[in-house]
Amino acid sequence: MKFIKEIGITLLVVISFLGLLSNTIVFRSYIYQQKTVKDMTYQVPRLSLEESKKLNLNYPNINIYTVPFKTHLGRVYLRDSMYDEAIASFHDARKANPFLVINENYLAETYQNISELDSFKFYAKKIFKTAPNHPGHFAHYIKSLGSLQYSDKIDSAFSEINIKSTTLWKIYLAAIYNVDSIKDKGFRNIRLADSIYKKEKQIQYFIDAIRYGQKNLDKSEELISVSDKLAQINDFESAIVALKEALNFYPTNNSIFNKLATSYYKVEKYDSSLYYLNKINLEKFEDQGRYYLIEGINLVNLNKKEEGCNAIYKSIILGNKEAIKASNSFCK
Repeated sequence: MKFIKEIGITLLVVISFLGLLSNTIVFRSYIYQQKTVKDMTYQVPRLSLEESKKLNLNYPNINIYTVPFKTHLGRVYLRDSMYDEAIASFHDARKANPFLVINENYLAETYQNISELDSFKFYAKKIFKTAPNHPGHFAHYIKSLGSLQYSDKIDSAFSEINIKSTTLWKIYLAAIYNVDSIKDKGFRNIRLADSIYKKEKQIQYFIDAIRYGQKNLDKSEELISVSDKLAQINDFESAIVALKEALNFYPTNNSIFNKLATSYYKVEKYDSSLYYLNKINLEKFEDQGRYYLIEGINLVNLNKKEEGCNAIYKSIILGNKEAIKASNSFCK
């Protein structure tokens, strides 16, 4: 009986020790999990290679999202241009969780970096077909298609995406901009993006670059810059000339219309100011407070005080601070 009791006590001590050891390992693993989960949120890992190698790889996954520890280690290797080690780490991570395509995403990126194009295309296609709604997967797949003459392959891939985020639209528009010929589906998508993202500047710029060409937009920007410098020295007549030339390259640019309206107002040509002000597409113009301020001042100066003051009051409601001063000057 005494012998059995001693064995029981010994087993209890051993079990307690093993439990303590296990809890210590789990706790240390938890600490690394927190560091690694945070580091996974960065586009480029911030943990050093030395810190990353301290991970206890006997616990294969980082957290409840089942991202393997070796995925993070692979990202660090990739960041440090240790491509063979990165590839091996990502493949090991795939074994830990074969259902998670994040490793294929990083494998595609790695193979692209070392110009192994067949492997890049294989993994880029795999991740996109498995999880098409992710911007990174779509971007890799589009790159894997190479230089295209027509937009149909890009249009077809975009149609596979069920949830089209703003970022996905930007990737799509940038992609079809680079083809030689856009198909009907592409033009329908452009019109749809134009209607959905009226005030999303980058998307609107992509759309206009497709419509008018990047060179024309660049030339327009150069002329706008010239007009701004002229306006700074109060040479508004010359600024108007530069802005009208800019319109030849970018005929729907709200910024040009706004600057023309302002310049004509400065030289007291109120009818001309209103003409260009009315060309502004208000659905795509953010500073509507300024729009109604300039409209109101022009109307008052054209002896339409009631109509002009109503516009100035609209500007005040929209938060334009200059409109309060204008109201005190023109609407008493």
